[in-house]
Amino acid sequence: MRLTFPCGLVLLIVLLPHAQAQMPLSRENAETHFFAPVAKILKVVNEVNLAFTVTDKKGRFIANLQPDDFALLDNHQTPERLTFFQQRSNLPLHLAILIDASDSVKSRFKFEQHAAQAFVKRIMRTGTDRVVVITFNDRVTTIQEVTGKSSNVSKSLKKAAAGGDTALYDAIVYASEKLRELPEQQPTRRGIVVLSDGLDTVKRSTLQQAKEAAARAETMIFAVSSNIVPDDPDAQGDPILKDLAQSSGGIFLPGGDEDQIKTAFRDLEKALRNQYVIAYNPAGFRADGSYHTVELVPRKNGLRANCRRGYYAILRAFH
Repeated sequence: MRLTFPCGLVLLIVLLPHAQAQMPLSRENAETHFFAPVAKILKVVNEVNLAFTVTDKKGRFIANLQPDDFALLDNHQTPERLTFFQQRSNLPLHLAILIDASDSVKSRFKFEQHAAQAFVKRIMRTGTDRVVVITFNDRVTTIQEVTGKSSNVSKSLKKAAAGGDTALYDAIVYASEKLRELPEQQPTRRGIVVLSDGLDTVKRSTLQQAKEAAARAETMIFAVSSNIVPDDPDAQGDPILKDLAQSSGGIFLPGGDEDQIKTAFRDLEKALRNQYVIAYNPAGFRADGSYHTVELVPRKNGLRANCRRGYYAILRAFH
């Protein structure tokens, strides 16, 4: 069976974990656990995986397209070859759910919690998908570590409370790193779902740092705005949320009141269920840490592919 990974040159190492090697074994562990000799397996994989959606001029998702329906360029070059293509992908989904828990969303926080709970319950497949839940105000807090159960997500969201400033960019950087660290045994779709008004008032990280972190994690950002447009004075954060989403190949979804937030999450669910995945070998690939631009354009007029704009050609270690 062919095993592929997100992109770049992959350094695959099988070895005894450091922490385990340093920890003394109990009598029970000593009798029942045996460790194989340390071994190194080096494998080079230069395959890029792209998850994306296709929409028409009215924003409707388009299915049933084939590889020949797209023009694909990597650093302005045609890929060496396509290795995988799937529409309405059922590949595993790794999601980071980011909930703005600052003072600015306090009046809407309760129904936003409920909408996020309902979304995860509908979209998450037990045993296949993995979710981590993060809130952010002055600080970024993981309220639910990575789990494969939607019930755990619901319980954690119920405990969240709002108050404080907004560390939006810190949260995206943090979530990107969490997704990068999550082990993957096969091609996997990654996404950050952020529900916020889009205004970072803490200013520890920058917008550019947040975008770069998402690019390095090869994750899409799906931004759900909590602004009541056009009357909300915080609606100036919407362009920021749009920038985060579009630069990563994700989608910006306007929200606002309770009904609009519910609609936004239903649209997000449709987007995830209508994703394509394409994989390819870049021409003349080198794992030198450089940034590669990606252009994926439908050949049919009036269609648009929502796809991340590039990736970093870096070494990766899998344990």
